[in-house]
Amino acid sequence: MAAVAELSTPRVVSPWNPANAVTASRYFTLPFFLWAVHNGYHQWATLFMLACGLLDKADGAVAKIFNCRSAFGELFDAITDAICYGFGLIVVAAYGWAPAIPVIAVITLGAANTIMRAMYVKRAGRTTNYKSYAMERLVAYTGYLIGFATAGFSVTFFYWLFVPIMLVIIGYDAKRMLIDPIPPASGAMP
Repeated sequence: MAAVAELSTPRVVSPWNPANAVTASRYFTLPFFLWAVHNGYHQWATLFMLACGLLDKADGAVAKIFNCRSAFGELFDAITDAICYGFGLIVVAAYGWAPAIPVIAVITLGAANTIMRAMYVKRAGRTTNYKSYAMERLVAYTGYLIGFATAGFSVTFFYWLFVPIMLVIIGYDAKRMLIDPIPPASGAMP
């Protein structure tokens, strides 16, 4: 009988766990990134953004190793992605390393995506992260965009190419976030 009760009760994971600590540590790369861009140190800027990206990959592995996955952790990771990569885009555009107009378009589309994610959470009535394989790839590509800017590698072309791709993916995800039924919480019994 106790085994049945354990199965029906979802496991509660504290937000103070190793995976979320790794996610939070990504914020420490941002002042160093700004310092490098401000001083024109292209390679250092690339290194700090790369460290931010590697920490993004590591938090998922840490969550798996320590069995501390949670809806809060997934949402915290998504918010941290938006802040870190948004900050990186703004900095490279502000210092003239990337074209400002596509950066403004990407930041605006990212803000629209964030608003739709908040509406999704409200519709779900619980802390949940909207999972989009395509959007995860866009987040990774945003890291590449920042790397292109720090390296001066065909920056204008890749930034302008990113805007229509992001528009298509956000359009598709908007339907899924705002209209389609919300799947039940993981661990919920039918």
